[in-house]
Amino acid sequence: MPGPITQLPNGGSLQALYAHPLPNAPGMKLVAVKVMYEPGGWTERHRHGNAFVTAVLLEGAVESGLNDQPPQTYKAGESWTENPGDIHSISRNASKTEPASFIASFVCPVDQEEYVM
Repeated sequence: MPGPITQLPNGGSLQALYAHPLPNAPGMKLVAVKVMYEPGGWTERHRHGNAFVTAVLLEGAVESGLNDQPPQTYKAGESWTENPGDIHSISRNASKTEPASFIASFVCPVDQEEYVM
């Protein structure tokens, strides 16, 4: 069952969707969150600990950059991945007038409790 929506600074919010242990990967779990950006919304530079991340855009467009590489713009239906330890240097709504949202899934150690650091 989805959790409550948590407001983030700078026009973003997130909602925990689920967390399940992975029976074929002992010590690991799969966690998913929905990230929502208001028009012009963004998040601070961050990383996702020891998690491997996949993301898929649900609506709008998001500009995303890793490890100081040039950012790429992703549109609804497109996806990207992030390796453990990557620095998410840019994550923002590419539009000043339309919202954007995506699902981020994390494959991480079962004891990892923070997903944005």
